[in-house]
Amino acid sequence: MGVRKRLSKKKDGGGETAIAASSVPAHDELLTGRTPDGKAFAVPKTRDMLQSLFNPVTPKTTFDIITLVTLSTHMVVALVLPLATRRAVLMAGFAFWRLCYNGGLGWILNWQSSRHGLVALFKRNGWLDPNRGGRVYTWLRSELEAKMGPGYSFESVPIEFNVWLLYRQLVDLVLLNDFATYFFLCSCYLGSANDTEPWHAFLRIAGGLTLLAFNLWVKVDAHRVVKDYAWYWGDFFFLVEQSLTFDGVFEMAPHPMYSIGYAGYYGGSLITGSYTIFYASLAAHMLQFLFLSLVENPHIEKTYERPPLAIQVIQKSRIRRMSAPMSDISDSARDTTASVGDACKVSIRERPTSLWHPELIVFKNFDLLRASDVLILLLLVYSVGVPLCFWWAFGHSQLVFVYSAAQCIIWVLFRTL
Repeated sequence: MGVRKRLSKKKDGGGETAIAASSVPAHDELLTGRTPDGKAFAVPKTRDMLQSLFNPVTPKTTFDIITLVTLSTHMVVALVLPLATRRAVLMAGFAFWRLCYNGGLGWILNWQSSRHGLVALFKRNGWLDPNRGGRVYTWLRSELEAKMGPGYSFESVPIEFNVWLLYRQLVDLVLLNDFATYFFLCSCYLGSANDTEPWHAFLRIAGGLTLLAFNLWVKVDAHRVVKDYAWYWGDFFFLVEQSLTFDGVFEMAPHPMYSIGYAGYYGGSLITGSYTIFYASLAAHMLQFLFLSLVENPHIEKTYERPPLAIQVIQKSRIRRMSAPMSDISDSARDTTASVGDACKVSIRERPTSLWHPELIVFKNFDLLRASDVLILLLLVYSVGVPLCFWWAFGHSQLVFVYSAAQCIIWVLFRTL
């Protein structure tokens, strides 16, 4: 699951980062939630997904039973069907559940973010209303009470929280099946590599296991920080008030749940030694970044404060310096300061194009007056243009190989030493 490390960071007195509704604190304090209409409520604690699903003592909901049945089906497919058939079936299953995640769950989240669509659907049909819901209301209430346990009161929380709990069960169904189909698909491709030396296989498997262990640590440490609220996209339904310190894996990479959090895909590719698994993993990881770009980032920009652009900071600082020596600030200066402050709140899509430059995509939007673009051009000339000139001038590839190898060694030593 992706991390919701929000943009609206405000320094707190204790050195922590106070982030409105970005995730949940690591300690077990009672959180205060707030619905879109401003209603405050105490956020109940949620149960661990793996314990509630696989612990035989814990009561099982309908979603839990469906999840366990589908997981068992994947296991039967991996153990019973012939190799070619189970490869095809599991590949189709992995593609289906991955599209359900990035496409289906992403569409629901986008619908909820833009129009509060999922909550509005439940309100319109009265499914969580005791006077209108009928049997559906009775069934959904029993599902939520069984899932949450004795510390949960259905009437004491708003409909946004209950809808989020139902959505969370759908997320568990999709994510566990996505993981299971990928795991069993990898098991079908074990032994696909043609290693010429034993130590090749040792390095490949050791590297793959290292990536899997790293992936497991990223997931566990990220969940330790964000807890269930951000893990299940709770801020698409309601906000919480808390303080949080981002440490551990969040100090390593931006959006670690979407970037380094999928290192296990490449670990599985190394262990199996299969290009089929590698390309399937690469496609799934690309879909995850599309989910981040099209679903999460727009919601973050809409929900949380966006930092002002550099030109706006400069303008505000200049106005402040000019107005400091004056005892009385004129009305025009007040208006100018207010207009600059209002400009910081305007969406980036509504700001003049003179205040920002489109990002470089290959050579599209290339700007000779932007230092990063010029640096990329120089690197291309240095790494590609110079070897091609050698090839054209001397007519053989040996010099190009020596030059490239020397550059590689020099820059690795430079970075290391």
